[in-house]
Amino acid sequence: DVDGDGIPDDCPPPCVGDVNGDGAVSGADLGLMIAAWGACGGCPEDLNGDGTVNGADLGLMIAGWGACP
Repeated sequence: DVDGDGIPDDCPPPCVGDVNGDGAVSGADLGLMIAAWGACGGCPEDLNGDGTVNGADLGLMIAGWGACP
């Protein structure tokens, strides 16, 4: 409730794979993922949160490819 009116604000759903936060999953995000490949606890490129940037994260990124909803 950012404006304090007692009505919960609508939050956009998270855009899985939009690592750089530009509103789209694109080559820029893929580049960041490749640079972080391997053990990476807590980094945004670890899309499934298992502590490693790997093929599972790449699959999630590809599934969300394009403009965020």
